Amino acid sequence: MIRLKTIITFLLIISGYTPIYSQNPSKEDVQLLTQKKYEELSENFLQFENETLKAIPYANAFLLKAKQEDDVIKKAEGYYMVAKVSEYKDALLYADSIITITKDKEDFEYPAKAHLLKASILGSQSNFQESMDELAKANKHANDNDNIDQQYQIKYFIALLKNNLGLHEESLEILKNVVTYYESKYSENKEDQNKNDYIKSLYAYGNAFNILQKYDSVQKFNNKAIRLSLKSKDSSLYNKLLFSSAIVHYNREEYQSSLDSIRKLQKFNAKKKIEFGTKTRINFFLGRVFSKQKKIDSALYYLVKVDSAAFKDKYYFPSLRENYELLIKYHKETKDIKQQLFYINRLLVVDSILDNDVKYLSHQINEEYSKPNLILEKQEIIEALEKNNITTIIILVILSIFVMLLIIVIVRNNKKQKIYKKRFQELVENKKTPNTTPVKGKEAFTEKEPKEIGISEIIVTDILKNLKKFEENKDFLQPNISVSSLSKRFKTNSKYFSKVINVHKDKSFSNYINELRINYVVEELKINSKFRRYTIRAIANEIGFNTTEAFSKSFYKTTGIYPSFFMKQLEKQESSKKN
Repeated sequence: MIRLKTIITFLLIISGYTPIYSQNPSKEDVQLLTQKKYEELSENFLQFENETLKAIPYANAFLLKAKQEDDVIKKAEGYYMVAKVSEYKDALLYADSIITITKDKEDFEYPAKAHLLKASILGSQSNFQESMDELAKANKHANDNDNIDQQYQIKYFIALLKNNLGLHEESLEILKNVVTYYESKYSENKEDQNKNDYIKSLYAYGNAFNILQKYDSVQKFNNKAIRLSLKSKDSSLYNKLLFSSAIVHYNREEYQSSLDSIRKLQKFNAKKKIEFGTKTRINFFLGRVFSKQKKIDSALYYLVKVDSAAFKDKYYFPSLRENYELLIKYHKETKDIKQQLFYINRLLVVDSILDNDVKYLSHQINEEYSKPNLILEKQEIIEALEKNNITTIIILVILSIFVMLLIIVIVRNNKKQKIYKKRFQELVENKKTPNTTPVKGKEAFTEKEPKEIGISEIIVTDILKNLKKFEENKDFLQPNISVSSLSKRFKTNSKYFSKVINVHKDKSFSNYINELRINYVVEELKINSKFRRYTIRAIANEIGFNTTEAFSKSFYKTTGIYPSFFMKQLEKQESSKKN
């Protein structure tokens, strides 16, 4: 999963903005250029957009001309052009200026275009939550204006966000539609903007296949995009495709080829100033590659640089967790406890930030994007029904059914919450958990005599003594415990050992181990506030589970509630005591 998260981060959506370091042209030169028509200035700007020093005079002249003529929409376009060739702080100010002057205008493109620009700028600085807010605003305006182009730009961004949230199949389906749309536009008109949009959609689509490990599809769309990008004036597209190729090689365990792609990318940008986000992600990737090649010193060099950049620039991208896992692993192997603890603390900080971002983005995609679009679709359906003379009664019936279903869901959810809270209280008060309660109508389990199970009493007694020590020493917290490994440890026959567990513990071996672990972790969470601050994954690893899924299932099977609910309720209880 960590490997997959690396492939597409939210930064992929920065399709329209890259930080620029520029110098201002003379006022005389700009004034002279205002004599040109807007169309000429715009064409000249697009021609030199990737050569900042040449593009700036045309952007400034466009804006000055618009100010002189007091044309609001032309001023907005001028600010947009200037923002595209400015450093990100200035670019944000220009985006805000566009929003301010166009918010009350009934324009087809603005202010949605400014909100999209601002989302790109904020995303390039890892301000994911604010970026999502801007996308939500852009989406509202695009829907209000029925602006299809902007709607597809937003779909593109949302698809990439869904990838970060693990909704890979949904993302792939959206990107398929986006590629089809831009391919159609490029077929009709092969101008540079249409070509660039088509290349970016192919790149994103290829990366979506990369996540799903469908590497033949990745290469197919990458090669198509590379052929087009070599004819494009936008070199940043070629950079992204080189990075995508490096990822494909990495996932195929072709580490030297992956490294070659990164070196090619660095060489291609040798004379350019690479923005810190891209540089940090390249360093992270190099650290991973060298780690796979067992070149520890080289790996550490790049991984430490990533840590420094992340905290210095507050640049926390989704796959950053792996950077710290590698650093912690190395210092654990070298028994450098001080450094191991340092990076564990760093990881806890990163985890809390990323967890907060993911929860926020997931909520916002649903509340600010998916719901409004569903409501819009619902309205279109209703209008279509009215045009076809479908009676209002049918609509009311549908809505009534929907309301009834919603009520049922709410009632069931409330009922489930009450059950969970009751089980939580039982756990806190040390009452028996659901799985240990005798079944109604049956007597509690009575231990069978050794002769009934066909094993010598001496052997049974010896196994039970060993199990008692095993439980007292909390050896059940060790990972990868099996019937075979414990029977060898107890110097007994695995069949005898398994049968003793089944009869004297009244459960299977795996259930026996899992319940010991869960009972331990329940008590530990109740008394240890520091332990409650661990992530679910960290707790699972701490008590011997190999996956968070296995831990959560076992916790629910043993207690009747999930660990996340239990921990939240403990925190609420602790807070209420303080108050």
